[in-house]
Amino acid sequence: MLTLAVLFPFLIAFICALAAPNLKKWTGLVAMLGFLPALLLTLPLLGMPAAAPTSELTRWVGEIDLHLRFRGDGFSLLFAVLIGVIGTLATVYSISYLSASEKFGRFYPYLLAFGGSMLGLVLSDNLPVLFMFWEMTSVTSFLLIGLWHTRGAARDGAVKAFLISALGGLALLAAVAMLGIAGGTTTLSQLDLEAVRASPLFVPALLCTILAAATKSAQLPFHLWLPTAMEAPTPISAFLHSATMVKAGVLLVAKFGLIFGTSALWGGILVPLGLATLFLGSWLALRQSDLKALLAFSTISQLGLLMSLYGLATDEGRFSATAHLLNHAAFKAALFFVVGIIDHETGTREIPFLQNLRRHLPITFVLALLATLSMAGLPPLGGFISKELFYEAMLHQGPAFITVAVLGSALTFAYCWRLLSIFFTHRHTLTPEMETYRQAHVNEHLHEASPGLYLPPALLVGAAVLFGLLPGTAEWLTRTAANSLDFYDFKEHLSLWHGVNTALLLSLLTWIIGGALIWYGPTVFRWQGALTPGWNANTAYYRLTDGLRAAASQLIAHSQGLTLPDQMRVMLIAAGVMGGYAVWRSPQVFHSIGVLPLGILPIGVLLIAGAAGVLLSRNRLTAVVVMGLTGFGSAAAFLAFRAPDLALTQLLVEAVTVILFLLAFRYLPGIRDLPRTRGRLVLDAGLALAAGAGATLLTLSSLRFLAPPISPYYLVNSYRGGGGQNAVNVLLVDFRGFDTLGEGLVVGMVALAVISLVKLGKKAPTRTPDPPTPDPPTPGPLTPDPRVEVTRETQN
Repeated sequence: MLTLAVLFPFLIAFICALAAPNLKKWTGLVAMLGFLPALLLTLPLLGMPAAAPTSELTRWVGEIDLHLRFRGDGFSLLFAVLIGVIGTLATVYSISYLSASEKFGRFYPYLLAFGGSMLGLVLSDNLPVLFMFWEMTSVTSFLLIGLWHTRGAARDGAVKAFLISALGGLALLAAVAMLGIAGGTTTLSQLDLEAVRASPLFVPALLCTILAAATKSAQLPFHLWLPTAMEAPTPISAFLHSATMVKAGVLLVAKFGLIFGTSALWGGILVPLGLATLFLGSWLALRQSDLKALLAFSTISQLGLLMSLYGLATDEGRFSATAHLLNHAAFKAALFFVVGIIDHETGTREIPFLQNLRRHLPITFVLALLATLSMAGLPPLGGFISKELFYEAMLHQGPAFITVAVLGSALTFAYCWRLLSIFFTHRHTLTPEMETYRQAHVNEHLHEASPGLYLPPALLVGAAVLFGLLPGTAEWLTRTAANSLDFYDFKEHLSLWHGVNTALLLSLLTWIIGGALIWYGPTVFRWQGALTPGWNANTAYYRLTDGLRAAASQLIAHSQGLTLPDQMRVMLIAAGVMGGYAVWRSPQVFHSIGVLPLGILPIGVLLIAGAAGVLLSRNRLTAVVVMGLTGFGSAAAFLAFRAPDLALTQLLVEAVTVILFLLAFRYLPGIRDLPRTRGRLVLDAGLALAAGAGATLLTLSSLRFLAPPISPYYLVNSYRGGGGQNAVNVLLVDFRGFDTLGEGLVVGMVALAVISLVKLGKKAPTRTPDPPTPDPPTPGPLTPDPRVEVTRETQN
């Protein structure tokens, strides 16, 4: 069932890609099936934590211990079911949310491929496979964020997220390699922890793991990718940024904390980093006027909270973090869906343009109210309980830590009120330009959304309410992870009322500070503007990428800026140098010339005649035809040396080459349009002869002089090691598998080139460009610009 849960979304993604042209938006009904096996993992989850973890193994490359090994412990199953639930709800929501002109053949396959990648990451017990799925989440999230690729902001957000995730991927690759070496196995659950902790690779692996987790979970200073990722459609934002992709780094810290948690360096980095991210994310969320931007920075803040709790590497920290992980997934996905409803019905997400929505969208208002109160940490909702646990854990760390926790939570309280303000009568002061934009683009004739839009968030809000009113439900789900995160000894129970204790007093202080921030809102906004530096993580990112782009352009201009003939001359010189090396290494290479069979002589004449014919040709068509003599002569040489497979390959390559030349025929310059001076002609002739002699001598030297022949090894081991009687087939598939894979990729690239050339001559269909959508005017002083921390234009 574990393997099926991982692979089934990819199968349904393929089906959706084929069915989308006919089913259109109803492709979502097929896509829903992709998460069914993940939902069925609820059955083994019911037996946790008492039941032993299950494991499934699909053998792959045994020599390097690379297998598809999936492990169903409590935490992995809980996370997998969470992915299945949010993925299914996002799919249902998208059926009503997306327009009829959406590219469903991309949307649903990308969504399912991402879901399958996340499930593979969560359930993998093999370190290289875990890294593979980690990278797959980066690639598929890049495709999802850039789904509306005609928008410059979407392309920028996708590239930014991919580059930062790729940095973390390299760090995780290094960590995985070091853990495998130090632990004696690539199976995560079977690592020799004592050997890992005693290894000199322990600290480097720890630091690489923290870097990987920080990039994926948007911790400082890598938080910059998450706000710009909001350019994706709302169902994608709800799926990626509430319960799945952004929590991949949290998952890594939770699982690897059992390895590195004994080191003071682990908590010494993660706890302050998480608290700093919590505070800054809340601070930036308060100044946003775009609802999705507000939720984006809110997500950064909540991820910092989770990172600090798991970074403690204690029973209390792991229990508290897992409880809040559940609550956050419920209320944050619901809020993304609610913002999607508001955008869908009104045509805008800008707070200054929205007011008194509770009268027109009563169901949406109730859902937003309950989800926001849970995020603010107010009773009797689940967010209040997990926030109290957070305070209890930070109290044990010292005054500085609990101070930052309270201030960050107070800012959370304040931006939650800012989010809810759109449902009440509150007329913002708008400039004439803003008023004109509002009248032209904001729909004021509102009605409640369709059930397909409000039912998914309603289910999630119901879970947030259930976790508060019946905290035993949240506690049971949290304790299912005990057998994998090792917090059996933590006996605290979830409850709305623990009496008047320090955590409750801190909650009261949080609400007081948050209320003050709301009451003095204009003053706080002015402070924020005054305290905002002229630089931030985004400006640093753009300066770095601009610098790299300029350096790369300079490097290309100096190293590859030569004309094609000059680049060919460099290649010929290299071939001649390699031949000279062969002669210097094996002077006896000349003796092998005499052992060539006489039957090769006519073929040599044919090859030379073809090459001379190309040089003497007066037009392009003759040159192309005569050039075929060299290709067919090479095929004949392979036959003479008893290599029919190579001869067939050469014939196919020759045919494709002729087709390519004919397709590009009219784009080629005339054969006499590139004149050469007599001196250049003599130089080219000398280089050609030297390169030909060098290539010949290098080939002959490889026969017997540079090293002993390896052909007997393949003949002996093809049957015993490869299990096949055809030595050539075993050689291609087993011994040279990567080489064969590369050849297959070359054939694929050639096929794409041929298709492109075929389409090059066809007239592209005319398409009327979409009218440009004007940007909303810059908000006034009471509504800070949402793009200050997000877009490049404002920052520069």
